[in-house]
Amino acid sequence: MVTPCSATHLGASTADQNLETGDTFQRFRTALERDFTRIHRLDDYARSVGYSACTLSRATMATAGVNGKDFIDRRIVLEAKRMLAHSDHNAAQIAARLGFASGTNFTEYFRARAGLTPIAFRTSLTTTGRSSQPER
Repeated sequence: MVTPCSATHLGASTADQNLETGDTFQRFRTALERDFTRIHRLDDYARSVGYSACTLSRATMATAGVNGKDFIDRRIVLEAKRMLAHSDHNAAQIAARLGFASGTNFTEYFRARAGLTPIAFRTSLTTTGRSSQPER
């Protein structure tokens, strides 16, 4: 369930909001880099850094231009693309390394966010000669 998040804090100055937003986002980003292979839910990150999911989403939107869940998804997909481009691991092995319960769950997740299956993504790299360049 998605809860609407207010865009501002009542009573805080813009400078205070910007400072707090930057600190909040940095704490979230640090936790994400540490845990993205195990944790995929925004609520879990919110608990781990001591903020609400709405606060993390606001800070992420202000700093990165996407909501918190999209930021998590982009990090996971980036790592999946790197693994597909630079390893011989199959989808099930990559799924396990990225914390998915099965290769099927990972394939559906990847397809929904990247627009093609992991195998199709890997094939596109080898047919275009870009296998040495991870997507950013």
